[in-house]
Amino acid sequence: MAKRFTMDIPLGEIFRSLMPITSMGRAMLAGIIVWFLNWVFTDGTRIFGSQLLKTLVDLASFLALIPLFYFTLRYFRLITGKLLWRLRRRLIVTYLLIGVIPIALLVLLIVLIGYVVIMQSGANLVARQLDSYLEQSHSTALSLSRELNNPQLDIKKVDLAQLRSRLQEKANSLAPVIPDIVISVRDRNTGLPIVSARGISSISASATQPTGITDENIGLNRLPSWFSGEYHGLVIGPDDRTDDRTDDRPHDPMDRRRVTALHLVVFGAASDMLLQLSFPIGDQLCRQISQNAELVVRLGMASIPLIMTSSGPSMEDSGIREREKGQNTRPPGPGSPGRLPIFKEVKDWPTGVSREVDVLTIDSSFLLPSELWRSLEQFRAGSVFGDAIIWAIGGLGVFFLIITLTAIISAIVLTSSITGAIHNLYEGTKRVEVGDLSHEIPIKSQDQIGDLSNSFNQMTRSIRELMRVSAEKQRLDQEMKIAAQVQSQLFPKSEPLSDKLEFAPGICIPARLVSGDYYDYLNVAPGCIGIVVADVCGKGVSAALMMANLQANLRGQVQAYFDSRTGQTDSNHLQPEINALKSRSSPVRKIVERVNQQIADSMMDSSFITFFFAEFDERQVTLTYTNAGHNPPLLLRRDSDGRCFVEKLETGGTVLGLFKDSEYQDSEVQLTPGDVLVAFTDGLIEARNPLNNEEYGEENLIQCIIDNGDRTATEIENIILESVREWTLDSEQEDDLTLVIFKVK
Repeated sequence: MAKRFTMDIPLGEIFRSLMPITSMGRAMLAGIIVWFLNWVFTDGTRIFGSQLLKTLVDLASFLALIPLFYFTLRYFRLITGKLLWRLRRRLIVTYLLIGVIPIALLVLLIVLIGYVVIMQSGANLVARQLDSYLEQSHSTALSLSRELNNPQLDIKKVDLAQLRSRLQEKANSLAPVIPDIVISVRDRNTGLPIVSARGISSISASATQPTGITDENIGLNRLPSWFSGEYHGLVIGPDDRTDDRTDDRPHDPMDRRRVTALHLVVFGAASDMLLQLSFPIGDQLCRQISQNAELVVRLGMASIPLIMTSSGPSMEDSGIREREKGQNTRPPGPGSPGRLPIFKEVKDWPTGVSREVDVLTIDSSFLLPSELWRSLEQFRAGSVFGDAIIWAIGGLGVFFLIITLTAIISAIVLTSSITGAIHNLYEGTKRVEVGDLSHEIPIKSQDQIGDLSNSFNQMTRSIRELMRVSAEKQRLDQEMKIAAQVQSQLFPKSEPLSDKLEFAPGICIPARLVSGDYYDYLNVAPGCIGIVVADVCGKGVSAALMMANLQANLRGQVQAYFDSRTGQTDSNHLQPEINALKSRSSPVRKIVERVNQQIADSMMDSSFITFFFAEFDERQVTLTYTNAGHNPPLLLRRDSDGRCFVEKLETGGTVLGLFKDSEYQDSEVQLTPGDVLVAFTDGLIEARNPLNNEEYGEENLIQCIIDNGDRTATEIENIILESVREWTLDSEQEDDLTLVIFKVK
C-alpha cells in the first residue's frame, strides 16, 4: 500500500503542473472543452436534446475565441520576436515591407489593369464587328426597300416569281458577307410571308420556297401589337426557345436562345407590304467574327438576363420563376466560365420588352501568356515599326532589370555593412561585459555607423582611463586614510592630569580626511602644563605635513626646555637651545621664536601658521601665553560683583613661517577658580548657516560660554558643538574645526 501511495504522488504532481494557472489559460482550457462537446455531441440544432443548451454552448464557443486570439497574438509576438532578433532578418523583413511588397502589388495592379484593358479591347472589337454587321444589314434593308418601293405596287397584283428572283439575287450577293441571311416580303395585315429567299450558303437543293410558306426558323409569323411600321435591331421570338422547338434539331444542353437580327421596312402603294431582312446570330457569324477579330468568338447565353426598365436593368420575373422551378439548369450569371460576354439590347418579339442579353462570348484563352506572346509576335512581324518597338521595350526591360539588380546588390552591401557593424558592436559589448576593455571595433566606413563604432572605441578608452583614475583615486584615498590614521596618533591620547584644571576632551574635526589644525598638551616641566592650538594655512595633505613639522619642532623645543629645567641632557646638539632658554627669564615667547625660526625655512611661499602656546603653572595658578596671529582664546572670568565677562588672550605677535626673525611677546594671567578657557580655530567661528550664509561668529560663542559658564568643561564643549551644529544645519563642513577647553577647579 505504501508503494502504491508513492506512485500516485508524481502522477498528481504532473497533472497539477499541466493545469493552467492564469485566467486566460483556464478560459482557453474551458473553451477547448466546449468546442469538443459542441463537435461531438451536437445533433442538428440540439445538444443532449436541448436547444437552449445548444445556444449556450454556441455562445461559449464564440467567447472561447477571445483567449484563442490572445494566445495566438502572444505566441505570434514571441515567435516573431525570436525570429526577428537578429538585425539582418529585421532588415530583410523591412525591405520586403517597404520595397518588395509595394512593387509586387504595383506590378500586380499593372498586370490586372493590362488584362482588363486587353479584355475590354477584345470585347469592344467584337462588339464593333457585330455592330458593323447590323449597320450593313440595316443599310441594305433600307436600300432594297427603296428599290422595291413603287407607289403603284399592289400586293394582289405583284409578280411573285419576279420578286422572288430579285430577292434571291440580293440574298445570294449578301450571303458571303452575312451568313444565313433571309430576305422576305410580308403582308402587313396578316404578317404572313408572301415570298422569301435565303442566301445560297444556307439553302439546300431548293433555293426558293413557294408562295405562302412561312419561315419557321424565324418565328416571326405574326406582327406584334407594339410594331408601328418599322424596326431595326435584335429580337428573340417565342419559337426560338429550344424548349419549344418542333423541328428535328437536337436540344441545346446549354439552354441557348437564338437571337436574330431583324429589319422590317414598310413599302408599297398602300403601305401594306413589309420588307424583312433577317439573319441569325449563329455559328457561321461567330466564325466570321473570329476570323476578322482573331479571337475565339462563340454564341452567348440568351437566358432571361436583364430587362431595361425606367429604373435600370433588372431580372425578368419569368426567368426567376424558371430558375426556382429548376427548369433552367445553366449556371447563374451571364456567359460561361472562362468566357467574356458581349451584351446587346434585344427586344422580346411578342411583348416588345427590351433586355440586355449576352449575345456573344469571347473565349478567355486569348489572355493566356502564350496567346499574348503570339499576338506580340504578330504585331512585330505585321507592323513597320513593330520590331523597333519590341526591341525598344526589351531594351527598356533590360535596363530596368540592370537597375533592379544594382539596387539589390547595393541593398545587400549596405545591409552587410550595417549588420556587420552591429555584430561588431554586439561582440564588443560582450567583451566589455567580461572585462576586456582593450578590445576595439574595426572602423570600416566614415558614416554614422563608423562614428558609432568610433564612439564605442572612445567609450572603452574613456572607461579604461576612468578605471585608471579610479584606481589612482582609490590608492590616494587609501593613503589619505593611512595619513589620517598616522595624524590621529599625533594628537594627545588623553587629557593631562591636574589638580587645578579640569580638561574637556580635545576636539579636532577635519574638513577632509586629514587636518591642518593642531592641538596638543605638553609636559613642559614638573607642575607646568603646555597647551597648544595651531592652524596651518590650507587644508588637506600639505597642511597636515606642515602640522607634523610644527609638532616635531615644538616638541623638540619644549623637550630642550624641560631638560634645562630638570638638568637632564645627553645630546650635544641640543645644548645651544638649552643655553638660550636658560638665559631668558620667560621661555614661552622664546620657544615660539625658536619654532618660528625652525619652520620658516621649510614653509612654502605664502604659507603660514597661526599659533597659540601657553604654560600653566599649577603652583602659582598662572597662565603664561603667546599668541602668534591665532584667533584669541576666550577666558571666562568673574568680577568682584560676581558678573561674568570674557577676556581675549591676544598678546603675542605675527603668524609663524612668514618672517624668520620675528619677535614675540608673552603675557601672564592669574587664574581663579571657575575661570574657563576656550581655545579654538577659525573653523568654529566661521561655520556658515546655509540659509543666510552668515558665520557663527565670536559673539555667539561668547554668549554660549557666558550662558553655560557654571557647567563642567565637557558640558560646555558639548553645548558649543551642538550650537554650531544647529547653526550649520548639519551641512558640509568647510574648514577644520578644533576646540580645547579647560576650567579652573
